[in-house]
Amino acid sequence: MSKVIVQTGQFKGLRKQPLHNVLIYAPTIIWVTHGHKQLWWHDTTLNFHASDWLMLPANQYLTFVNVPQQAQFYSRTLTLHEAPPAEWIAQSSQLESDPEPRIKVTTALAYCFELLYEMSQKSLSEETQRQFVLGFYAQLRDAKALHLLFPSENALMRERLARYLSVNPGDEHSIETVATHFAMSRATMARHLAAEGTGFREVLSEVRMNYALALLQELRPLMEVAVACGYQSLTRFSARFKQQYRITPYQYLQTLTDKP
Repeated sequence: MSKVIVQTGQFKGLRKQPLHNVLIYAPTIIWVTHGHKQLWWHDTTLNFHASDWLMLPANQYLTFVNVPQQAQFYSRTLTLHEAPPAEWIAQSSQLESDPEPRIKVTTALAYCFELLYEMSQKSLSEETQRQFVLGFYAQLRDAKALHLLFPSENALMRERLARYLSVNPGDEHSIETVATHFAMSRATMARHLAAEGTGFREVLSEVRMNYALALLQELRPLMEVAVACGYQSLTRFSARFKQQYRITPYQYLQTLTDKP
């Protein structure tokens, strides 16, 4: 099975969706094509529509409201699991600071986005995927926007762990087993994560909550979502979901349907 270099996602809503503390564990582009996203960013409110992308580096926590237009909200995401060449990031970076995580959508960028989004549905080899992604990175570099996704060329342990766990978030993951994947001991992984202010169970729980959002978007039964995210108790799952997002799974489901 080929390694997944790009993950895609889509989010819909019929009512306003207020969410807090949504973890962006890997560099991600969000494109809202119907309605708009109100994002709280550094003590200000930013609005994202179809004409621009939200460009997010790894390890960000977002608080936002998805606002429907004519009772419909729709956005798509590209999550990128490989970094571009370091020199490309340097070429993209500008002298002045970028006040907003935003880039205007051009015809060329839109074409690249659609290409990568459709690529996820094809059985392409890892190297073929990589070449398509590098082409997209080159376009972002030329648009002086690549560094918005990759402000640093070195990924944190937290980011690397979250990427790995996101492939099968509902599995019975243990730090002992996962640490061997990274060719390190349990103690070494725990030490790296502690230095970044987190721990294995915390990262796993947050990745599972992200997965829960995606499953709820498919209108899955709540108990099925809980089990898929590694919970045998719907009560415990609902409590953890509300702790993360300040909204219950049931309240979130209500934003996806026209039922009162």
